[in-house]
Amino acid sequence: MALGDFFRGSEHRENAERLEAELQALRLQSKAELQALRRQSQEEIQAVRTMYTDLEAQVRLNGTLDLVATQKKIHDEKTLLSGVRSHIVTAQSDLQAARSQLQAVQKQILGAEDTVLLESFALYEPKYQFTNSVEYKDRLDAAYSGEDDR
Repeated sequence: MALGDFFRGSEHRENAERLEAELQALRLQSKAELQALRRQSQEEIQAVRTMYTDLEAQVRLNGTLDLVATQKKIHDEKTLLSGVRSHIVTAQSDLQAARSQLQAVQKQILGAEDTVLLESFALYEPKYQFTNSVEYKDRLDAAYSGEDDR
């Protein structure tokens, strides 16, 4: 049994290395996505601010613009701003989901690393519920004697 587990240590190690590679890929992907979303939201916010400043300047220069039309434009810009903010909230929730997935993968890696460490020290984890080795030997003898009868 322990010898079989010893030979599967490389399998566990490969699994841990694969999970570590996936973790790194997820980290890079989430960082890139977050940066792109931040950049996009900052550009959108800057565009809204510019449009708001332009509208404000037009109101001051013209002075003849109807107050209702100006308020409508401001309302439209606020609506656009709220859309950008909701986009940011969505991006943050996506980031949180990616982080939770990252934590799950990290837990898998830690479990695989613990298994590899235990196997590298040849620690035996019992697979049967025998209280001592005599019961195990009796069960083996009964199994072998059953084969001889055939």
